[in-house]
Amino acid sequence: MNMLMRSLTLTVAGALVVAASAVPALAQQGGGTGTFKWYVGGHGGVMSFRTPVQDRKFIPAAGGHLLITAKRTGLLLSVDQAFGDDETTVASFQETDSLNNITSGTTTYTFQGIRKYSAILLAYPVRNRTVQPFVGLGVGILHTTTTSAGVWADGEPGSTLGSSGFGTAVGGLEFRVGPMSAFGMWQITTKSGYKQFDRKGQSSEGEITRSDYGEFMRGATHTIVGGLRFSLGGARETYTSSSD
Repeated sequence: MNMLMRSLTLTVAGALVVAASAVPALAQQGGGTGTFKWYVGGHGGVMSFRTPVQDRKFIPAAGGHLLITAKRTGLLLSVDQAFGDDETTVASFQETDSLNNITSGTTTYTFQGIRKYSAILLAYPVRNRTVQPFVGLGVGILHTTTTSAGVWADGEPGSTLGSSGFGTAVGGLEFRVGPMSAFGMWQITTKSGYKQFDRKGQSSEGEITRSDYGEFMRGATHTIVGGLRFSLGGARETYTSSSD
C-alpha cells in the first residue's frame, strides 16, 4: 500500500513538473489567468483518504470548475468525483426497544466513490509572465457515493453518515498555454467529524429507537489535480461614453 501511494504521488508530481517546464516555450501572453474574467475547465488527478478500517488510500479523481477572477483574487467553484472500489468503513449503533433493552454494536458499510463540492477564495500574490502561484481558503460539502444500505432498505443512514461539510485550503501554480490556462493544485480538507442518524422502527420486541453514529472517514482528505481552463470573457462590464 505504501509503495502504491508513493508511486501515485510521484507520477502526479512528475506530470506537473513536466507540464510546468514546457510552459516558457508555449507562453505567448502573460502567465496564468487574466484579471476580471470568467473561466471554465476540467481537471483530473488523485484523491487520498482513510476510514476507520482502511489505511490511507489513493484513488483516481476528475471534475470541473468555474473561476471568476479579479485583480489579485478569484472565486473558484468546483466539483470532484473520486472513483473507488468497495471502499469499507464502519459506524456504531445503539437500539433501545419498548422495554428499554439496549443493543449496541457496529455496522459495516461500503461505498464506490467520493464526491466533493468546493467554494474557494483564491489569492494571487505574484503576477508574472511564466508561472503564477496561488493560494486559497474555502468551504464545501463531501459525501460518499453508491453507499450500501446498512440495516435500512432505503440506505438513508449510510447517505447521512457519509455526508459532511468541511473547511479547505489549496495551493498551486497557473500558467498560460496558448489560448488556455493550465494549472496544478493541491487541496486539503478538514476531517469529516462525528455524525448521527436517529430513526424509529418495529421489531419482534415492539417499537425500537436506533441511533447510528460515527465517522465514515478519518482525518483529512488530500487531492492533487492538474487541468486546463478556457476564458468565457470579461467578468465585469466596461462602460463607454459618447457625445453627439
